[in-house]
Amino acid sequence: MTIGGKMESKRLAIIALISAALAMPLGGFVFGFMHCDDCGFNILGRGFIGLVFAVLTPLSGGFPPQNEGGVGAPFNAWPHIAITWALMAAFLVYRAKKKAGRREPIQSATDQRP
Repeated sequence: MTIGGKMESKRLAIIALISAALAMPLGGFVFGFMHCDDCGFNILGRGFIGLVFAVLTPLSGGFPPQNEGGVGAPFNAWPHIAITWALMAAFLVYRAKKKAGRREPIQSATDQRP
């Protein structure tokens, strides 16, 4: 898993692909949850709008429409997508490094060779 304390490039590529694939729907959810105009403190309404934007954002390439008719300038959800990708990749790299640290065998004092 580790070579000289560094992660394998294959493992990092897999982490980057997983976080990139999940960043657009999760970034859309975060965008919809944060930019719900008429929700106030209604958490269920914000969650529902977040789910709608989680579907709309990947379908529209990161620029979901502002209203139901699709007229007017679209929103730009890419800042939310990029931040979501960075946080998810950092968490997955941290988890992989922590998991790799547990797998290395512990040498006892009697097992060491000069």
